[in-house]
Amino acid sequence: MLVDVQANMFAPFNPVFESEALLENVQKLLELARASGTQVIFVQNNGKPGEPDETRTEGWMLHSELVIENGDLIVQKHHPDPFTDSELHSTLKKKGIHKLIIAGLQSEYCIDATCRKACELGYGVTLVSDTHSTYPSHEGTAEQIIRRVNAGLGDMISLWAVSEIQA
Repeated sequence: MLVDVQANMFAPFNPVFESEALLENVQKLLELARASGTQVIFVQNNGKPGEPDETRTEGWMLHSELVIENGDLIVQKHHPDPFTDSELHSTLKKKGIHKLIIAGLQSEYCIDATCRKACELGYGVTLVSDTHSTYPSHEGTAEQIIRRVNAGLGDMISLWAVSEIQA
């Protein structure tokens, strides 16, 4: 499940932390998922008017380097987690999906909320620890926030790094 990997997060004037490495890892994760027959799910945030990810604007679009293939699911969301007010949970149940591999943006917001809600709903969750990112804030550097999210979720989920896979 790739969360909010949308054009606005990679804008040249304000990209997320290590955006190029993130995109490479996302593409590697997609390749691995498709090679193994794993269901690919893109989650797309629908921002309000004037926000960088305002629905149906350039910033709202999934990153242009991500190829959507036949059979991929695209889930629209209006809340930090994609399960609230959407058909995601019922769709996953119908498909018999019980385990989720999660990556994307932003670490301390939608990634954290998605992992927590998925656990609450009984899914086995693996967070790809090197394939989510954010921006620096009053909470610390982006790198500190990412580490804090990984550590904070570590007791309820599995952590895995796509960079651990040999080329």
